[in-house]
Amino acid sequence: MANAPPFHNRIVGEKLSAITFVLDYWQFQFDGPSFNALTRVTVRANGATARDGDDQFRNPICGQIGKVVAEVTLVESDAFTIVFGDRSSISISLKSEDYVEPEAVVFYSSNQIVVIRDDDIFEFDKKA
Repeated sequence: MANAPPFHNRIVGEKLSAITFVLDYWQFQFDGPSFNALTRVTVRANGATARDGDDQFRNPICGQIGKVVAEVTLVESDAFTIVFGDRSSISISLKSEDYVEPEAVVFYSSNQIVVIRDDDIFEFDKKA
């Protein structure tokens, strides 16, 4: 894909419009792209940290809905992190001990699917 930004930068400037809790993973939807998180999720907001499985995880994670993404980082074997304009963040673990499926993140855009698995990133162009 010529001149395309790295896949994760496609959500910079986008608003997080929905979070769907599925049986054993989460779907994060932006105004366009979306992704599924299949490993542990951590949210940091208002000086506090909550991790999936924590009693009050739902409140801070849902508090991120409506915020605009300021930056995204991808650190292999550590985390895929979304930072919002107010410096709150959502991190999806890329640590091997947090995998319950072969993949950690599956990213969807209008023309591409990207799979993050272990230390590999697989990019697939969608056919028109």
